[in-house]
Amino acid sequence: MQETDSVRKEKTKRKNKKSHIIACMLLMLLVGFAAGRLSARAGSSDKNGFNNQAMMDKIKQLEAYINTFYLDEVDSEAVTDGAFHGLVSGLGDPYSEYYTKSEYSDLMESDAGEYRGIGIVVYKDTTSGYVVIESVMKDQPAYNAGVENGDILISVDGKETSELTLSETVSLIKKGKSDTTKLVLLRENQTIEKEVEKTNIVMETVSSEMKEDKIGYISVSQFIENTDEHFISAVDDLEKQGMKGLIIDLRDNGGGLVDTCINMVSRIIPDKELIVYLKDKNGKREDYKSNSSETLDLPIVILVNSNTASASEIMTGCLQDYGKATIIGSKTYGKGIVQNIMPLGDGTAIKLTVAGYYTPKDRYIHKLGIEPDIKMEYTAEEWVEVRKDPGKDTQLKKALEVLNK
Repeated sequence: MQETDSVRKEKTKRKNKKSHIIACMLLMLLVGFAAGRLSARAGSSDKNGFNNQAMMDKIKQLEAYINTFYLDEVDSEAVTDGAFHGLVSGLGDPYSEYYTKSEYSDLMESDAGEYRGIGIVVYKDTTSGYVVIESVMKDQPAYNAGVENGDILISVDGKETSELTLSETVSLIKKGKSDTTKLVLLRENQTIEKEVEKTNIVMETVSSEMKEDKIGYISVSQFIENTDEHFISAVDDLEKQGMKGLIIDLRDNGGGLVDTCINMVSRIIPDKELIVYLKDKNGKREDYKSNSSETLDLPIVILVNSNTASASEIMTGCLQDYGKATIIGSKTYGKGIVQNIMPLGDGTAIKLTVAGYYTPKDRYIHKLGIEPDIKMEYTAEEWVEVRKDPGKDTQLKKALEVLNK
């Protein structure tokens, strides 16, 4: 059976398109290897386990199979993005990720403090493959719908999160066509369905008030671009009101930008004092020190729980090491590693775990957490009740008691 000219041209077009995709993948992989200073010797592997020649051979083999057998059209961008998602996913690190153009744009919006969504912070559980709710922002749609910290997010709008990357899950929540998103959650072996309204989230990460007996209270929900400015402004305002002690509430604060945290801690401890130091894979150390001449010379209590993580633990560990704060609550999460986001020049980016961090007294808290000075734990049910009725917050009452001694 002879092919018509139109069929032959279409096959040729499809074959050329597929070949172009594979060529692009090869080129980008080679560029990535060069940028990462990987070994260029044929058949050799560097200490990270990359084998350049084997990888190139396998890509050529895949190209041959695709060109010969694949039935449908190929989406060039989807194939290349999928390849890079897979490459980073293969690290087995829940905090490292490749971002497509749209995912990277969404990420930048979130860090800037305003985006469309439902008000949750999530992470990918590498054991189950599902996305987990790390924290729920107070008074935002998910919070009002009854979504809770620790809920396992089984599916979003009918798509299982185990089959999606973390960024794909977040993008699905934000950019779905509907004004609501349908979540299926697993909580204590029970399946729960929630339909949550999407709205423009303006992240108010800092709230403050003066409690009784001139005790200041500042709650910090996350460390984003403007959190440091709002925190410092709150401290200044409370000082003008005659503050005699300060409670910093970091419960359910999953972290954020390290530089923001450094600026906030700098408002408390003396200039040039060490706040935290990082060590990379080669043992190179980088110190982060206080950059402000202003200090806070009054008693401080920090409230923490098992969802207090990352940048929150940097603040907690530093002030505990220097004896500047009494820590009240339950053991913190234990995320003692740092990720850098590196733009790739074409609108995409990669986030990689690049260092571990250490407190001023050389504590490495990754997977260990920080033990509070005064241990007071809530069950999940008790914490839900406390969030509904602050009058039941015995941890806060204890903090006030400590500061009034």
